[in-house]
This record gives sequence, structure tokens and C-alpha cells, in this order.
Amino acid sequence: MSDNYITICSEKEVDNPIELGEKVLKFLQDLKYVEHQQSKCTLGPDLLGYAPADRHIDAIGFDENISRLNTNGLEIKAERQVFDAMSFTMLNEMICPNCKRNRFEGITPEKFYNEQFTPEEMKSYSSVFAQFEKWNNREETNLTCNHCQTISTLEEFEIKGNICLSNLGFTFWNWPNLKQEVIDEISKLTSSNLKVIQGHL
Repeated sequence: MSDNYITICSEKEVDNPIELGEKVLKFLQDLKYVEHQQSKCTLGPDLLGYAPADRHIDAIGFDENISRLNTNGLEIKAERQVFDAMSFTMLNEMICPNCKRNRFEGITPEKFYNEQFTPEEMKSYSSVFAQFEKWNNREETNLTCNHCQTISTLEEFEIKGNICLSNLGFTFWNWPNLKQEVIDEISKLTSSNLKVIQGHL
């Protein structure tokens, strides 16, 4: 059986991710959306998370029996990382801050999933991932636009799609989409614009 997940993360890094993560967790626990005690219910590094509680259905809006699943918990990540949709992540829009052109012009979903890149497109694409690794490690990032040749940091590019550079994320394993009002409340509690990433393993 495959697993799906929804990650709700701040679009940019926040100053106090641990504190904000605890605030959101308390909100979800007070409404009995997730349990107070951790258990082995995620696919994170230590498998620990917060399983759905008695009123979790109120957070998703319809009767979906996710309690029957072994992997069904909330995993909170409060450290810098590249949030993505794992193997289903496609980078197809990355806008240069200088010329406003897309780094991946011409790379369609069909080309991506069939690996039909030209050598130039492959070089433009693969060079980004080394910068992601540097960003994770808090090293300086420098990416040259393949259109205007301007050098910018990774954060200066506008990255669209199922990927986000952040240090605060809430991953709901095998949950359906959350109600918009729940997402809006998380946005208020974190004082952040949020990105919702749909992932699959």
C-alpha cells in the first residue's frame, strides 16, 4: 500500500519555529484533532507523531476513517529543510528575480516524467539540486540565471509548485485535505503565508 501526505509549511523561514510549532500543536490538540501523546504513526525518521484524536473528522469535513491506518499521524518539522512531494516533485517554474523569466522554460511535465531533456535543459535542472543541499546546510547559495546570466541566491528565485524552502512544516500522513478554516487558523497562529504540498510515497 502506498502512502499520501499533506504538508502545510510557512512559505519562508520563521524566527521561532519550535515555539510556533508548539502553538499550532496545542490548537490541534485542544480541538481534539490530534492526540496529546506521541506514538509510532508517521513515516518520519523516528516514526513518532500525533495520531488522529476523537474529533479529527471535524478538521477534514467528512467521515474518512483514517484511524484504522498504521500511518496516520501528524509530524511537525521545526528546522530548515526543503519541503517537497518526494519523487513526484517537479520543478517547472523558477522565476529569476532580475529578468523574471522561468529557468525551466520548455521543460514540460511530459519531458520531466519521460526524462526527455536536452543536455542544456538537464544541466539547468540538475544544477539547482546542489543549491538545495547547500541551503539545507546553511551554506551560501549562488545560482546563475540561464537567460540573463545574473547570479542570485536560491531564496531570491520565486519557486512555484510542490516545493518550499522553510523551517516550519506540519505533515499529515494519509489525511485528506484539511478544511480551509483549519489552514487559515494555522496561518494566523504562525503569522505566515502557507503553502500546501500534496505528496505521495
